[in-house]
Amino acid sequence: MIDAVTLAWAVAALLFFLSLWPSDGTPARRQRNTAAAGIALLSAAAVYGMDFINMPEIVGALVIGAALGLLMAREWPYHRLFVLMTGFAGLAGSAAICAAAAVWLNPYAFGLIDQGSDGIATRHMVMLVMTMSTGAVACGAAFVALIGRGVSSAALLALAIGMAGWSAAALAFLLQNIGMVAAGGLAGAGGAVLALRLWGRARGRGIADTGRGP
Repeated sequence: MIDAVTLAWAVAALLFFLSLWPSDGTPARRQRNTAAAGIALLSAAAVYGMDFINMPEIVGALVIGAALGLLMAREWPYHRLFVLMTGFAGLAGSAAICAAAAVWLNPYAFGLIDQGSDGIATRHMVMLVMTMSTGAVACGAAFVALIGRGVSSAALLALAIGMAGWSAAALAFLLQNIGMVAAGGLAGAGGAVLALRLWGRARGRGIADTGRGP
């Protein structure tokens, strides 16, 4: 029997996927609203699945973060928001690398050593390598976007966000945190698709044009 939290994650993933699916007849506002609905549903499922002991801290962080985000989106000029978002994407990649390094240095604390084995299992090592590699790509893309500030900077920012999301998803899969896997996977998919669309637009072609003639 599927519980409510798992069902909410599945519906949120479907909504987010639909918002990213290229369609000539779908208004951009509807796609944004669909993505916002998926994010809201995913956030609600994450809060619902948390321990009620930490609920005040979680709700407080959500309120403060939403208020600051709304204030910056309304008042800050675009170039400052770009720098801020790029920095956050790079920091997210760095955080994933540091977390993976901590897991690698002390695997016993995270239960990554199989019974009768002296080292980290191969499946866990694969997830660690994926976490570190995607986190490194996120840091590199964010750094290049900050120093380049060219036409492809927006695509590099999207790539950094996507790689940071994939890095978080790989780390969450390693630690068996299903909620974080869903959130990181959605961020990774969204960033990757947006980066491809931006690079395609810079070349006069987008994902929706794939398979069409020149």
